[in-house]
Amino acid sequence: MTRSRREHLFIETDGQVYLIEDKGVWRFPRASEKVPFDFVEAARMDFGDDLVRRVKPTLTYHPEEWFNRDDLFSRSDVDDLVKKAVYMTMPRLVAEAAIVRGHDVLMVKAKRGFSRGYWNLPGGFLDFGEPPEVAVEREVEEEIGADITLEGLLGVYHSGFPGKPTYTMGFVYRARTKDTKFRLKEDEIEAAEWFPVHRGIALTRNPFVRWGLVDLFRQFDPPPFEVARHGLLKRASTGPRGPVVFLDRDGVINRGRPGYVRNPEHFEFLEGAVEGMADLSRAGYRIAVVTNQDAVGWKLIPQRQLRRIHEKMISSLAASGVRIDEIYVCPHHVLADCPCRKPRPGLLLAATRDLNGDPSASWMVGDKVSDVEAGKAIGARTIFVGDAKRRKRFAKELAASRPYALATDLREAASIILGPS
Repeated sequence: MTRSRREHLFIETDGQVYLIEDKGVWRFPRASEKVPFDFVEAARMDFGDDLVRRVKPTLTYHPEEWFNRDDLFSRSDVDDLVKKAVYMTMPRLVAEAAIVRGHDVLMVKAKRGFSRGYWNLPGGFLDFGEPPEVAVEREVEEEIGADITLEGLLGVYHSGFPGKPTYTMGFVYRARTKDTKFRLKEDEIEAAEWFPVHRGIALTRNPFVRWGLVDLFRQFDPPPFEVARHGLLKRASTGPRGPVVFLDRDGVINRGRPGYVRNPEHFEFLEGAVEGMADLSRAGYRIAVVTNQDAVGWKLIPQRQLRRIHEKMISSLAASGVRIDEIYVCPHHVLADCPCRKPRPGLLLAATRDLNGDPSASWMVGDKVSDVEAGKAIGARTIFVGDAKRRKRFAKELAASRPYALATDLREAASIILGPS
């Protein structure tokens, strides 16, 4: 028998929290209790038997009579759940260093904490009142005994963590070091190794480290590797950063075939694909097709034939008002150790660089678990496309990779991306 959970409303605006008095104790209103204003739900916080719904009230004034969030902790008449939930909404401040050697980045394998057993950038929490640029140098010295020189801030990233109700503000710096040997903090760091960025980004569990490494990849000039492009994009985007929708090709846009799609006559759009792409185009999303084409690597399809297939796809989509920004192709076979074959993130890294994409706001849509893994590697949200039979076939792998959503076809995936109309 499933036990029902208590639901509470965490109502806050401008640092003021709405509470109600219950037998001398101030608590959150329960979801079943009426409050004297409308509100919009923003997020949910899971505390086991208690589900706290964070909501934003629609008010035309500043509610001075509510509780200031900073005053709650010193009061003995405030419910413990209120204090816990308010505390959890305070961002944790972390500073980490992307220490670069050539095109490689130094990563550490954690012994404890959220990243236990995974690779991360060296760094850690800021001490009280400590500037992030000071904290990162201190933390790196404590963790690996290295003296670093900072070369600039890659970015400041706000991210949640899977299974945790808290958020972190991550300061990621580019740095260098002359040290070649490292003294590892025994109870915290298991190993320290250099990795190419495309490998390191796939090894970490930390969302803001993924975004930081994407920004590091953007800075490399020339880039560490080149990927095959169709040539639609004449030059890299100079506009503001924005979301990109990365689309796998076979099984998402067009119907796959036994023995590969080998000529333009074999290319057949799947039901809902053109409509879904048109919806995304109208909404202003940048669209990048990212496709493994190992038939080219096995010499089953010449490069010029693949180009003709894509020219047919492009012209057919243009007739329906769909604009593809670029097509990125891995032409290597399945045994190749290249950076671009999904689940490796090389195609997505190149597209993000070219299109000035924001990976935290981007989406990867594919019909293979490797598509999900490639999207998650750069910190994008992911949608697995497939009917019930396909989902059942890959149920075990999907349980492990945990895509953001499942969709029957590209039209449904587009509706998920665009949200409620």
